[in-house]
Amino acid sequence: MAKKNRIVDYDDEAVLDKKAKRRREKEREREIQLQQQRQEEMQQQREVEPVDAGSEAMSRIALLAQEGRWRDAVVFGRRTLEQAQENGHEDAFLTLQVIMPKFEMSLR
Repeated sequence: MAKKNRIVDYDDEAVLDKKAKRRREKEREREIQLQQQRQEEMQQQREVEPVDAGSEAMSRIALLAQEGRWRDAVVFGRRTLEQAQENGHEDAFLTLQVIMPKFEMSLR
């Protein structure tokens, strides 16, 4: 008996047996799943707001305030302030601690 796991070429078309077809389908499904996982990871990374020490957080807060989104600016500032304190970013923490009362006053 001949092996069933071989590829036979006829006029540039590959004729596959059932096992080889199943393997190719499984490989395609794995590739599709990997692509979906990568896309989900990229979306999650985009959704997570970057918080670097100081300048990026301040720029983001200023941008939100310029757009008139004071509440969002205050919420983002508070969250950034907490993260800066937890992560030990003293410069960012002190800067945010000084400006947060001004933003909160602007909200009122």
